[in-house]
Amino acid sequence: MNQMVVQSLEGVGLPAVAVLLVSALWFLLCREHPRIRAVGIGLIVAGGIIWAYQLAFGGLTYPPREPGQWIPYLAALAALLGCLQSFRLGRLAWNFALALATALIFFWSQVPGNLLALLWILAVTIVLFLSTVILQQVIEDRCSGAELALSLALAAGAGGVASFLGGSAVLGQISAALGLLLGVVAVLAFFYNATVGAVLPLIYVFVFGTLLLSGCLFAQLPWLTAILLWVAPWALIFGQRSDQPRISRRAGVFLLRILGVVVLVALAIGSAVLLAPPSSEL
Repeated sequence: MNQMVVQSLEGVGLPAVAVLLVSALWFLLCREHPRIRAVGIGLIVAGGIIWAYQLAFGGLTYPPREPGQWIPYLAALAALLGCLQSFRLGRLAWNFALALATALIFFWSQVPGNLLALLWILAVTIVLFLSTVILQQVIEDRCSGAELALSLALAAGAGGVASFLGGSAVLGQISAALGLLLGVVAVLAFFYNATVGAVLPLIYVFVFGTLLLSGCLFAQLPWLTAILLWVAPWALIFGQRSDQPRISRRAGVFLLRILGVVVLVALAIGSAVLLAPPSSEL
């Protein structure tokens, strides 16, 4: 048991430390180049996710045979497509294609014997696509980079706790690692008062979306918990961003804006505790 805890901490902590060091250097080098900074941060976080996945599963699986095994490949693909979008190359078209591909990963094999799977494919595609639009366009324009990254980090980190309560320690570990990676970016974005661009939300949508769907379909993660975690970052739609140069003034607005996200995350954890009591199943 102690060895399992140590391995889990390493699987979460080691990628986070690496991302912290590399991202700090990248933020410093690209202070005057937001587009290049966004591309680099997206690639760095995607690399951290792939490493975290390898530590959790002991390596990559190719070709992937289960939805969860697609996580590192989706992270890499989302990062690469996000890089193209940073240069205004087909944002909506690529987002829709990636959303459809993610839905097919889960339900394509069920279509021949169950036409209801087509409705699931349509529903998941729409949800993922609209989520990318909201995070990349609406929230990105109404909040600072630190607010966006921290809200995503809180949802993903809470997803790790909820997945563990739902009976999947491995999904919980990867989700917690994703949350910590995003938290590292949030801290750096806050002190540099910098944006994080459109790449990071794209990675979050498809990696965290895959984790939540896997938890609901193949573990015991309650659907209510997943929905609350999914919509938690959208609380940043309300209110106005603050780009005050002074850290003390910016911190007050920052904390107030994040409050709505914290409330939704707390409700999600509460629902996980009530609907999916802790299980010994891994």
